[in-house]
Amino acid sequence: MLNNVICRRNIAKVWVHSMYRADELLSYIWLARDEGFDALELEIIYKDLCSGCGACSAVCPEDVISVDEFPRLTGKCTNCGYCLQACPRSFIDRKEYEEKLFGSISEDILGSYIFIKAAKSKNKEILKNAQDGGFVTAMLSYMFEKGMIDGAIVAGSDEENRPQPIIAKSLDDIYKSGGTKYANSPNLALLKKAKEENLKIALVGLPCQIEGFRKLENYKIEDLDLTSNVVITIAIFCKSNFLLSLYDYMEKKYGVSLKEMRKVDIKGKNFIIEKEDGEVIKIPLKEAYKYRRAGCKVCLDFSSRLSDVSVGSIGSASGYSTVIVRSEKAKEIFESMERDGVIETKEIDEDGLEKIKKLAQLKVKDSKKIINKRIKKALPLPYRSLLEWVI
Repeated sequence: MLNNVICRRNIAKVWVHSMYRADELLSYIWLARDEGFDALELEIIYKDLCSGCGACSAVCPEDVISVDEFPRLTGKCTNCGYCLQACPRSFIDRKEYEEKLFGSISEDILGSYIFIKAAKSKNKEILKNAQDGGFVTAMLSYMFEKGMIDGAIVAGSDEENRPQPIIAKSLDDIYKSGGTKYANSPNLALLKKAKEENLKIALVGLPCQIEGFRKLENYKIEDLDLTSNVVITIAIFCKSNFLLSLYDYMEKKYGVSLKEMRKVDIKGKNFIIEKEDGEVIKIPLKEAYKYRRAGCKVCLDFSSRLSDVSVGSIGSASGYSTVIVRSEKAKEIFESMERDGVIETKEIDEDGLEKIKKLAQLKVKDSKKIINKRIKKALPLPYRSLLEWVI
């Protein structure tokens, strides 16, 4: 009896996967070409799936899609359909991309990796703006100085301290971009500009943005190439991102404006703000979570399984970055940084590794609940009982 149940479940999964790969893929393409940007709005934005990655803006041939928190049309849409096709939330084959990148699909919750270490920059200038150990800034500046890259797509800040993507083309730009921004920066939108300027770049982004990049890399739209000049992808651990309205709320309730914030972080059950004058304000995370992006609630990837290297703080001692090195390219650069004395490193102990995995598992668990709830709500009643066989 048990074997029959398992068999039926596997058949259902294969059936759903094969339908998705053929019929669903074609239906998305035709829908995109029929309705253009309207299809992106109806299928992704209005359904609270958008991650704000910026892929839609990058592929738009007319340059009429702008992304701040969400994509919006700024000119006449020609219904090419590229925006919906490029969106990582429309369809994406993560397993295929992972196998192409690393040769196999890992059963580990953190994905494929060569090693995980704690690292800290030895550069005092970098550590001034660093979130933890300043590893991302150290890696970018090292690659820039060695001529490996001409610049990096990173999350910068505008005059009001709101996140915005920039191409950092100098050490000063790279240093200033240090620190995590807990609001949307559509970094993929600058892939087109970097390609047009013929720049060798590093791409820094969240897991959703790295997924979007891999989709552009593996799922070619016509003859569009926005990825071949990207030397390396660097991802930031992410449990969730937030809407800018969170900072309006903080200003009203706690009297701290976005412009005053030197550093923001999440530690334990608190959203922590460090002001320019050194004052530290702790806000209960449950308050901040009211302003989470809805699209983040369906994301399953905490540590960015499709990146070359992933960086966060969980699992390491204070003042160090946790670095997951996945690709041979990232391993070579990391070890060169060690040899040249750019960083100091430590091993991650079992307790630290367990903390990273626990957070990754929690994100998957929470997201699956939301995904199942959304699917069940959308399905016609007779099909709802099939969920237990296919999800």
